[in-house]
Amino acid sequence: MSEKVSINVLKMRVRAKIKELGNAKPFISGSFIRTSRKCGNPNCQCANGGPKHPCCMLSSKVKGKTKGIYIPVAIADEVESWVKEHQRIKKILKEIDGMNEQIIRMYVTTSRAVNKNRKKVMDR
Repeated sequence: MSEKVSINVLKMRVRAKIKELGNAKPFISGSFIRTSRKCGNPNCQCANGGPKHPCCMLSSKVKGKTKGIYIPVAIADEVESWVKEHQRIKKILKEIDGMNEQIIRMYVTTSRAVNKNRKKVMDR
């Protein structure tokens, strides 16, 4: 069950969420993938059943097609934090959308009630 709040309270919450967006750090869309793979060198131990090399990728959709970008291990943690920041921003935007939709619905309901009451007063 959702809590009953006023339009003004919702507007204050929206402004607070927008301020949170102002504190955004670098971000990038996509899925961060950590895996391991063979390097292709026939003399490496990975080619002979030994441990594989760590590998990171950023996967995203471009015009409906999946695109993968190799991420050097040296910057993998940084890129992973960018992906997490993008997810955080998307979550905030979704919350703002929800609150603004609520404001619109409440405004419509309030307007109808006011017009209904105004009509009753005029009919007297």
